[in-house]
Amino acid sequence: MTHSYWDIVRRQTFTLFNAVNLVLALLIAWTGAWQNMFFVGTVLTNWLIGMIQEIRARRTLNQLALLHQDTYHLADGRTMTRDALEPGMVVVLEQGDQVPCDGTVTSGFGEVDESQQTGESEEVQRTAGDRLLSGMTIISGRLELRADATGDNTRAAKLMHEARSHKKFRSPLRDAIDTIVRFCTIAIIPCGVLLFVRSVYATQVPVKQAINSMAAALIGMIPEGLVVLTSIALAVASVKLAKEQVLVQQLYCSETLARTDVLCLDKTGTLTQGKMTLVKILTQPGWTEQDVKQILAGLYSVLPDSNATAVAIRRGCEGVPARFFTVQDMKPFASATKFSKVVTRQGTWCVGALSNILADAQNQWAADGGSAAAAASQQTSSAPSSAALASSAPSASTSSADQALRTQGIWASRGYRVLALTLDGTPAALLLLQDPLKPDVRQTVGYFRKQGVDLKVISGDDPATVQAIANEAGITGKAVSMQHVGAQDIPVLMQTHSIFGRVTPDQKKAMVQALQVQGHVVAMTGDGVNDVLALKAADCSIAMGSGSQAARAVSSMILLNNQFDDLPGIVVQGRRVINNIQRTASLFLVKTLFSFGLTLLTLVFFRVYPFEPVQLSVISALATGIPSFVLTLEPNDSRVQGSFLKNVLSRAVPGAFNVLILVTIARLLLGTRAQFSTMATLVAGINALWVLFFVCQPMTRIRAALVAFMAAGFVIAVLFFGKLMFLVPLDLWQLVFVIAAAVAIPFVLRLLSALERRILKTGM
Repeated sequence: MTHSYWDIVRRQTFTLFNAVNLVLALLIAWTGAWQNMFFVGTVLTNWLIGMIQEIRARRTLNQLALLHQDTYHLADGRTMTRDALEPGMVVVLEQGDQVPCDGTVTSGFGEVDESQQTGESEEVQRTAGDRLLSGMTIISGRLELRADATGDNTRAAKLMHEARSHKKFRSPLRDAIDTIVRFCTIAIIPCGVLLFVRSVYATQVPVKQAINSMAAALIGMIPEGLVVLTSIALAVASVKLAKEQVLVQQLYCSETLARTDVLCLDKTGTLTQGKMTLVKILTQPGWTEQDVKQILAGLYSVLPDSNATAVAIRRGCEGVPARFFTVQDMKPFASATKFSKVVTRQGTWCVGALSNILADAQNQWAADGGSAAAAASQQTSSAPSSAALASSAPSASTSSADQALRTQGIWASRGYRVLALTLDGTPAALLLLQDPLKPDVRQTVGYFRKQGVDLKVISGDDPATVQAIANEAGITGKAVSMQHVGAQDIPVLMQTHSIFGRVTPDQKKAMVQALQVQGHVVAMTGDGVNDVLALKAADCSIAMGSGSQAARAVSSMILLNNQFDDLPGIVVQGRRVINNIQRTASLFLVKTLFSFGLTLLTLVFFRVYPFEPVQLSVISALATGIPSFVLTLEPNDSRVQGSFLKNVLSRAVPGAFNVLILVTIARLLLGTRAQFSTMATLVAGINALWVLFFVCQPMTRIRAALVAFMAAGFVIAVLFFGKLMFLVPLDLWQLVFVIAAAVAIPFVLRLLSALERRILKTGM
């Protein structure tokens, strides 16, 4: 379920992370060391980003709706709003109306778009006794519907309730960072208490000094800037994608797509253009293409058909003078018959499925007094072949019907929708219609195959058509019809097949979930209401800009220009974020790890924690914060490999361990606490700059300039802002130690890194 704005504010504000930082800020403020409170800005930024992200998601989901029509006419003459409808009321539905409730047709007939329920693009004829569900649309005709379920009890309401439910999209990057922050936040509480108690009661440190030392240790343990860095890097990626007409609705979705290993595709609108086109006319002997176009133009000037097929035929015959007909009778296209019929003085014209037309012609001929042999044939065979039916009718020659049927089968297997134009049951022409592939679909499919992404085509259309389109796009295999497949068989089919037809919306969702259970990261594309449940379940959901409002609302990103070939660019942006964050996160964790280590050393060895909060803030800003933002925005489209935590920790451990060694050596040298703190600050800062240098490899001009500027900034801070950082002058031996450490650090870091790799390799 969705959350109120107050729920969001409360959940984002009252967290353990915020509570710890608030307590630290209040304690530091009490000591009067205001320069130690720089960390508060980062904490507030984290809080603000989390709030904005969740409020934005809530607003998007609240706008989600399947029903947009408000008022309806009842059979008793009253006008009623949708929300006021009650079970038992009879609603009158005409062309263009949305079905407002779940109910049963009591009278009338009409064509209904049921794609949100079935996923099929063809309209279905409904009449008395048939059941309709809320959200469907009346294409033609007039129906009276008795309401059985209204309001929140309808299918549409239940679908929207599930679609509106808050979902935290999968993100290994976010989860890894959350794990780090959560662990650090929990661990610092006992560490802080022990450190304060020891400083005050064991080593007799003044309370205010103990508070600042404790705060420095705890602030150093939390990589709070890592959250801000990740959010800003993803936001920058979102801005770049927006320039490419890709609207990112969930901040982490580009990262998830970059990790995807299974991409589920809807056929219509994703692989194809979603626009049926009359591609070719195959004329029969005695007919010309010009004749056929003139006849079609004349027929569709009187037929009321408005489905995608009729629109394509009208568009294909534009500019051709229509042949005039004296119409005696007419039957528009119906799903039950699969053809349109116009009876004229010249004869009966039909446009539609050839086998159905031949069967109708035979039945009509028999009803008008056909031969006894033909009648006997129908009685002895419950399903006579189309060829036999054609041969029984005197108006259709066996050879022309058989040839037309064979030709139809050939072209249908290639992904075309094949219709026939007939006169009195005799084929005059075959019409080849197709929803053509989008440009560059094959290249995009090839890209994902090279990247090791398994592609699954999941569609509500006929399996043969889906297979032909998928094969043409470069996705091989035979299609599976899901019409009679049970839920228990879906997991196995998802492992063995890649093309599926006759898939219902619930099956689409189950297929996505089956892949997830098998350990896959699943992305799903779609544009219809029938895709909503699957889009909601997917780890990364992608809607087309021309798709339904419901599909766009639940998706994590929208392709505004409807181009499937935008996806590789999104993958590149996601890889850039992951790889660069993975590289720069080690800079943050160096400070986190050595802060934990120094806390333990302070509890058993040091008299007081060696750093003040402001000292760590300066080191973090110059060697971690600023460089990480620059490095995160650099191009990096390498494939994501390995575990984020493992990769980051392996890079951070050598740098952190080196700081522990150097600070321990500094502690052994004679001097005051202030001198010890100064030496620790200098060697930790120099170590952080060397870590930055190694992270920047291979070095480029920008990276070299970055390292140089950060080093210069550290020198300036030490020389001119030493008092602000609580730095004091060092004696000769202390200076010699700092200089020697600066020279030795790169060699020690290389040695520690090599030792770590050997340990990881041998499993020691």
